[in-house]
Amino acid sequence: MSLQTSPLEAVRPAFLTRVTPVARLVAGMAWLVTAILTLDPIVPLRLAIVAVIALALWSGLPLRRIPRRLAPLGFAIVSLTVFSILLGASNSDRSLVALIEVGPIRITGAAVSAGLSIGLRVVVIGLTTLLVFGPSDPTRMADSLVQQWHAPDRFAYGTLGALRLAPQMADDWAAISAARRLRGIGSDGPASRARDLADRLLVMLVAAIRGAERLALAMDARGFDSGLRRSHFRELRVGWRDWLTIGFALALAIAALALPR
Repeated sequence: MSLQTSPLEAVRPAFLTRVTPVARLVAGMAWLVTAILTLDPIVPLRLAIVAVIALALWSGLPLRRIPRRLAPLGFAIVSLTVFSILLGASNSDRSLVALIEVGPIRITGAAVSAGLSIGLRVVVIGLTTLLVFGPSDPTRMADSLVQQWHAPDRFAYGTLGALRLAPQMADDWAAISAARRLRGIGSDGPASRARDLADRLLVMLVAAIRGAERLALAMDARGFDSGLRRSHFRELRVGWRDWLTIGFALALAIAALALPR
C-alpha cells in the first residue's frame, strides 16, 4: 500500500518536497543566523533573492499561492522599514550628510541602510519560513522531529495536534455564529451584540478546553510519553538530498557574507 502524499506534493512535485523537514530546518536556521550576523543590507538581500529563486524552482508550491501566503508580511515589512528609517539615531548626527531634509525630518544614508537591513531581515525570515514549512505537511514535520532529532513524542505530536485544532476552532466559531443568528440572538442593538460576542467567546473557550481534553486522552490511549520505544508508520531517513540541501545552504550563507559589495 503506497503512502498518501500531501496535497502540496501532489500539485507540483519538486526537489525540496523530497528533502526531510529537519534538513530544511537546519538549512533555514543557517540562513537566519547569517542574516542576523551583519547590519549590511546586502547580505539579507542576497539571501532573499536566492530564497525567491528556490521558492519558484524547487519548493513544489503552486506559484500563485506564494504571494498570498507572504501578503500578511508586506505591511509589517514596509511599516517597520519606514519607521526604522525615520526614527534612526543617525538622523540626529549633524556630522553625517543628509539625503533628505524637510523641516524637522532629516534622513541620512546610515539610517536608510539600517532601515533596509531590518526590513530585509524580515523578508528573509518570511521566505525562509515558507521554504522550511511549505513543501510538506505538519505531520511529516512532526515525524521528522521525532525520528531524526529524537524530540519527545508528546511534544512533537502535541504541537501537531494543537495546530490541527486551529482550523477546527474557526469552523466552530462559524457554526456558533450561524446558530445564534438563526435564533435572532444579538440583533437588538449594540448592548445585545456585545453580550452576544461575550457568549460566543465563552462557548468557544469551553469547546477549546473540551477539544484539548479529548486530544490529551487520545494521546494517552496511544501510549505517548509512556517511555516505551514506538514504531513509526512513515519511516524517514537522511539521504543525499538532505546533505546536499544543507551543504548548499551553508555555502550560500558563507558566500552572502564573504562576497564583496
